Amino acid sequence: MPIRIEDPFHDPTQNLNTDVNPFLSKMREGMENGSLPVLYGPRLKPLQGAWRSEFANTMAKPPEDLVLEVGSHKGEVLKKMAANHPDTGFVGVDITFKRVVTLAEKAQTLGLHNLRSLLCNGRALEQVFEESELSGALIFFPDPWAKKKRQQKNRLINHEFLLGLKKILKPGAFLWFKTDHKPYFDQVLPIAADLFAIEPAPQGIPSEIYTSRFERHFTEQGLPTYEICWRNSK
Repeated sequence: MPIRIEDPFHDPTQNLNTDVNPFLSKMREGMENGSLPVLYGPRLKPLQGAWRSEFANTMAKPPEDLVLEVGSHKGEVLKKMAANHPDTGFVGVDITFKRVVTLAEKAQTLGLHNLRSLLCNGRALEQVFEESELSGALIFFPDPWAKKKRQQKNRLINHEFLLGLKKILKPGAFLWFKTDHKPYFDQVLPIAADLFAIEPAPQGIPSEIYTSRFERHFTEQGLPTYEICWRNSK
């Protein structure tokens, strides 16, 4: 069940019956009793500009770097990054209860104290993170909304979204994008060119190999995928 409300501080669970979706009660209980590293609704409000303090509660010290995944799905990529970089704080954002809970459960099982799973619309990120708060962001295989031409307006990545993302990325932060949809890739390139600098030889996390199940599926089918890494040049 995806959330469509863009207000990140609205509690989307308050009028829902927990019998309808088993992940709803898991998410609610996990946040309230602290058994899962999951956050949503009003609990997000005080965290803007305070994410390092939030991670300091479970890490040995506040992380110097914060990395965001927009559309974390079930967390396959993010859990690997968090395990490889235990001194970095990782935040996964998605819009379905199942995906948010699944990522949080994986983090809990693996003891990844540097990972948080958020129920949040990607268009609301400026309200959740402070200006220049993030060291990097990744967007892997977002929905291209390609079945019908009129659906293209639903694509997440547009000028408004990238402009907001640029504000919460610090100077020099990376933005890593992957997709299997060439028209979507071609649409994003000129928009991003006005806001970011292409990174010809990625360093740090974007230089490492992280493949999602989507990417492996396309590779197994002999289908091409497209990726690019930018740096925030402001």
